[in-house]
Amino acid sequence: MKASGRDAGRDRNTAKWFRLYDCSRAGGQDSGVRHMAEKNENNVLRFLKQYAVRIVAVCGILLVLAYFINIMFVQNQKTAVSVLVLEFMEDTSALEQQVREALGAGEDEKIEIRTISSGIEANKAVALTWIRAEVVDVVIGGETQMTEYAQAGYLKDLSDMKASEQGSEEDGASNFLCGLAQYDQDGNVTGTGPKTCFGRYIPGIPGAQIEQPVAGLANNASNVDNGLRLLQWLGTD
Repeated sequence: MKASGRDAGRDRNTAKWFRLYDCSRAGGQDSGVRHMAEKNENNVLRFLKQYAVRIVAVCGILLVLAYFINIMFVQNQKTAVSVLVLEFMEDTSALEQQVREALGAGEDEKIEIRTISSGIEANKAVALTWIRAEVVDVVIGGETQMTEYAQAGYLKDLSDMKASEQGSEEDGASNFLCGLAQYDQDGNVTGTGPKTCFGRYIPGIPGAQIEQPVAGLANNASNVDNGLRLLQWLGTD
């Protein structure tokens, strides 16, 4: 019985020692993991400090390269004509193709088509901002809309075009929208008169339902020659 008691005590001491050993070993493992994590973090920080200047320099070179690529291949692409349609169009590809063919524009020339529902007052302000910013050449809209734009001084006088295409005012009356505004040399509205024309009636454009469609040349047009060519083409049946 005494031997058995000593054995039991020895077993308890042994079990206790093993538990202490396991805890110390687990603590050592956790400490090792933390040490490795700290070491890796220090290595990353050391790498960033050592190569930070090079990384920033490479990023800067890439940004400059991207900028010049944008200039050479995107912004440097010439705009043949920019058209503003005062009616929202979901698909402008058909109109764009027709305009490209009408002008004989190459694939490296841009045909810009902007569309907006001008019946909304906020959209009207956007459209007028585009015209003032000289990013619109040709404006297409309904007769009432175009009359308002002309009276506000946003469309060029097309009387010379009418005179060159028609033999008399009576012949041209059905093709051109005339007589509601006059302009001075700076394009400012000075009054009304029968000799002033600011738009021409067109058969219509694909993808838009416009009542009595009229096309005019924006007062601040950048591509006047192509704009006039497009107006001539739009006026043909």
